[in-house]
Amino acid sequence: MKKIVFIITLVFLFVSFAQAATLNLRATWTANTETDMISYELYRTDGARTLVGTIPHPNTSYNFSANAPDNEDYTLTFVLVAVDTAGNKSGDSNTAPFLSNLKAPAAPGSLGIIKP
Repeated sequence: MKKIVFIITLVFLFVSFAQAATLNLRATWTANTETDMISYELYRTDGARTLVGTIPHPNTSYNFSANAPDNEDYTLTFVLVAVDTAGNKSGDSNTAPFLSNLKAPAAPGSLGIIKP
């Protein structure tokens, strides 16, 4: 029974990864001007809050990859947090949405072939 559950889990994980699209994205923001800034933390928030990356200050952009369901329109959401040298964290920035727009267009219809 344990082997069957394990195999089903592996199949589920494989299918989940096979149906995901990897998006290459870039976050941009206005720099924090406090003198004791050390970094920013970018979080994805459309599911569980997940750290995407830590970016050293004074950078104001960050390239990263994110997974989204393939062949579906899906909104990803992100927030940024500033961190100072003492490890204090700011509140969240505004929420930045990204619409993946991965849904394939509808197939064309009424195709006909004639002799010119």
